[in-house]
Amino acid sequence: MAVITKVFSIANISIQASADTVEKRVGAMNGVRFVSVTLSSNTMNVEFDPDICDEKTIIQTVRSCGYDAYTKEMPAVNEESAPAAETLFSKELILSAACALVLFILSFMPHTFWISAAISVVAFWLNFPMISESFAELLQKKRPGAASIRLGAYLITMVCGIVWGLKGNRAGVMFLFSGCAIVLFSAFEKKLITLSRQSAARSVSEIRQSLPKTASVYRDRKETIASVNEITENQIIMIRPDDVIPADGKVIRGFATMNESALTGMETPVEKSEGSYVYANSVCLSGSVEIRAEKTGSATAMMRLASLAEKTGYDDSFQSPFKSFGRYLMIYIAIAAMIAAGGWLFSGKDAVFALNVLIGVLCSASLRTLALSSENEVMNAAGEAMKNHVIFRSVEALEMIGKTDYAVIEQSGCVSEDELSVSDFICADGMSRGRLEYIAYALESRSDRPFARAITRYLRSRRMDATDIAEFTRLSRKGRHALQSLSSYRSLTWEQITQENIEHSEWEEKVLSLKNEGKRVLIFTDNDQIIGVIAAVRPLIPGVGDTLKALENAGVELWMFSDADEDETRTAAERLNLEHVLVHPEKDEKERLLAQLDHEDTITAYISRTPDDISQEDADITIAIGTGANTDIPEAGILLTRCRLSDFLYAFTLSKLLNERIARKQLAILIYHAAAVLLFGFILPAMFSFPLPPIIALICACAALCVVINTKKEFR
Repeated sequence: MAVITKVFSIANISIQASADTVEKRVGAMNGVRFVSVTLSSNTMNVEFDPDICDEKTIIQTVRSCGYDAYTKEMPAVNEESAPAAETLFSKELILSAACALVLFILSFMPHTFWISAAISVVAFWLNFPMISESFAELLQKKRPGAASIRLGAYLITMVCGIVWGLKGNRAGVMFLFSGCAIVLFSAFEKKLITLSRQSAARSVSEIRQSLPKTASVYRDRKETIASVNEITENQIIMIRPDDVIPADGKVIRGFATMNESALTGMETPVEKSEGSYVYANSVCLSGSVEIRAEKTGSATAMMRLASLAEKTGYDDSFQSPFKSFGRYLMIYIAIAAMIAAGGWLFSGKDAVFALNVLIGVLCSASLRTLALSSENEVMNAAGEAMKNHVIFRSVEALEMIGKTDYAVIEQSGCVSEDELSVSDFICADGMSRGRLEYIAYALESRSDRPFARAITRYLRSRRMDATDIAEFTRLSRKGRHALQSLSSYRSLTWEQITQENIEHSEWEEKVLSLKNEGKRVLIFTDNDQIIGVIAAVRPLIPGVGDTLKALENAGVELWMFSDADEDETRTAAERLNLEHVLVHPEKDEKERLLAQLDHEDTITAYISRTPDDISQEDADITIAIGTGANTDIPEAGILLTRCRLSDFLYAFTLSKLLNERIARKQLAILIYHAAAVLLFGFILPAMFSFPLPPIIALICACAALCVVINTKKEFR
């Protein structure tokens, strides 16, 4: 008799008594040899005889106990094989290199012109797409570029090769070899650029590939495995412990805790139950749920964030310091090549020597490195920022944020927590803490005021609930007044205490001290006798002080818009060493300040949870903080998915470093081109009696490109 072991996932089971019930029911089934329920993972191991009972019967038995069950092991599906990664040395490139090698050997042998010409035709055919691309650059863009320089050099070598070859001069074969080398190294350069761009975009590509390949779905009234690409809107998906959610959707059954850090950056597990919204790339930590898919594939929140990062990375409008030199660099190379060739021709050298100098200077040009130096860095920076939960909506925002002169910050959600937190619980003589807690809960649990919510959260954390206030009568609908026997309890502010002339001399010093600390105070009375004081404060977000100090040290002037009272604002400003603060500013006051800071040569960044309340024209860069999965904030140029001001500092530092790195790289490229003209146009030809073959210049150009591509460091 065959006995098999299966693992089932059980949803919503959380206490040992429920696990015992399931074990008892399943264990009583015919054919079941062993059953064990593990609460920590919400799984059930069952050993059973498949000839007597099956998985479907076991699942029905578990569901009769009031819990959903699913099989853990599912049959594998055929997955499409991933496309092969592009390699540096393709078949065409290897054949072109072989042609160049043969031509080099033939250049030292007599009467080989027609053989060399045939080999040159083969090399031309192998690299025809690249050569046609060069013609297209001239015809479509109508502006010469890097491809045009190489095309010009190639045409010169081929014409010279044919002319000298027909005359029987061995220089003709050398020119044909130079032409073959030009197309070979041009193809090699193009391959390097393609691989470099793929490498720079890897961080974004990894996000796109992070979705699971398959998922368990309901189809035709049964559970089956489907490719994630096949999941459609409204399809039911089963999620179990350790599963990665493949689509955005709503929970329709079950309970689970999810890790959404891949999307929001927050490591704290989030509980999900019926009606909760879940996001693709979240990981189920415990429990099991069924979700109804609403957004799949590129429509999911995670993929939209990746698309924003990718769009920024592929934007080539980055205005680096030396970008404008790119349009003149080709002209400089062409003029320098003609001057060098003409100079040697005028000095008495023959045409072969002069043309080799001309070709050598042209081949030394590595014009694509200037654009590539910024393109790759921008793509790399956008991907790194995405992994650190910072999204740049445009390359302009990525470039400008590092040049910020003024940062205007909303206090709520950026500097201080949104909600109040109880900090002090002080009882009068003769009043026990437990008794004051009961009274405070009775007075405040029905109110929706921020202070009341803070007190209610605090007391509920101490296991207090509605049954604890049953003894009170005439509870005010909004709190602050309750009766019990002969006692009349109220909660009042300090201003109300003084206005009603309630005796407070013993409490005045303590209350004023709390208020001077920036805390809000609520006073509880029994028949106009103070029985206790509760103070609450909006705590500063951890690390915000160090972040603001780092920004100030970097030369950023800080302003803060505060929605708190004057005492709380003053205390926060003192703790953070902020000089410029506006308390409860109106919208027009905010816009007036931003317009005042917006000088011609300055950049102002505005950071808020709700950036839409400020006109986009009033700030150079608008940053939305704590957006989570929400990408639909068109007013924001930068999205910070976490409520951490340190992420703004990260974006500022990354942008500043990006600008510096691009400037250094492009300056080095310009220096290389100036040195290349001198080296291949004048110094080397003067040192040797024969012209330096263009192949050496091509090697130097490719080496310059490799240096630009490979000098990548992590953005720290």
